[in-house]
Amino acid sequence: MHLSKINVRGIRNIKQAALSPSPSINIIYGRNGSGKTSLLEAIYLLGRGRSFRSPRLRSVINTESPECLVFAVLNDGPEGQSCNETPIGVRRSGSGEFQFKIAGQQVYTASLLAEKLPTLVVNSDTFALVDGSPGDRRRFLDWGVFHVEQAPRELWRKHQRVLKQRNNLLRRGKIDREQLQVWDREFAELSEQVADYRESYFARFVPECQAAYKALSGEEVDLEIELFPGWQKKTSLRDELKASFQRDKQSKTTNVGAHRADLKLKCGGRSAVEVLSRGQIKLLVLAMQLAQGRILRKIKRRDCIYLLDDLAAELDRMNLSRCLAFLADQRDQVFLTGTDRHTLLSVMPERIYQDPAVFHVEQGVVTAEPLADAVR
Repeated sequence: MHLSKINVRGIRNIKQAALSPSPSINIIYGRNGSGKTSLLEAIYLLGRGRSFRSPRLRSVINTESPECLVFAVLNDGPEGQSCNETPIGVRRSGSGEFQFKIAGQQVYTASLLAEKLPTLVVNSDTFALVDGSPGDRRRFLDWGVFHVEQAPRELWRKHQRVLKQRNNLLRRGKIDREQLQVWDREFAELSEQVADYRESYFARFVPECQAAYKALSGEEVDLEIELFPGWQKKTSLRDELKASFQRDKQSKTTNVGAHRADLKLKCGGRSAVEVLSRGQIKLLVLAMQLAQGRILRKIKRRDCIYLLDDLAAELDRMNLSRCLAFLADQRDQVFLTGTDRHTLLSVMPERIYQDPAVFHVEQGVVTAEPLADAVR
């Protein structure tokens, strides 16, 4: 699966752009502020219906345009063959209006875009998978749960509604214990269902992530990954809710449950964020994202599109070369940015040297460069 054509209009400083990317590696280079990341943002918008850089859509739309538009052709056929082509389009306005289309048919939820075009990002913000909050890692885990385990999204929404009701009850001056028990019973049942889905996906994720990190780092690293479900599983959640009542009452919030789940990342028994360098953390984040894509391909026969912003930052030449080789071996479509094309091309393994497409971005103008010109 890959995008064979991409048209962008009105995304930040990109007024209009059209490109025919490679089904494998695509190098997008240019000076800082030229529009490289905006191009990645446009592709992400196509797969998620929103930006990965800002929750405010108005900041994404070009100042001279009332709306932004991204259109692409998704090729689901074997690499190099033009078959099973599906047009996908996203139109967003500054007022919040949206229009999503797949194969000419309008769809009304971004989740349908995500199912059709699974897209994963690695940028400076995704370091939060290691050094950020538990919420960042829960969202990461749930991406895999929804795409691979096919967990019903309504289960998550219902879990959030019941959690909100329980917290509202805890904020009252006088708490009706009988009413609280009713919410406890429903909340525990829903939390345990959410935890079961997460544990099923987690069992697939750990070996894939460990293998990917070993390949990317080139080292034998004792990488441990643990899933904390949000409560101590040796006791039932209903018992933990009872034991936590006074703490919940004092804090006016629920302190145990699936909404408190977290991934614990350790190296040599210590927290990964304490022992890994910035470059090693980047490799770990990349390994985590690649593991999700590998699982999706194995279980659902679906490919991912990877958006890697400033891949070379924090990586030495050896690690960068290993990353490029590993990415190429996955046979997924990759879009990566950098300020210098030579930095990326000079460390690219010979076996994949003829695969990349190269695009130069300058002041929002995207130009394809023949590979022969790019290496000069």
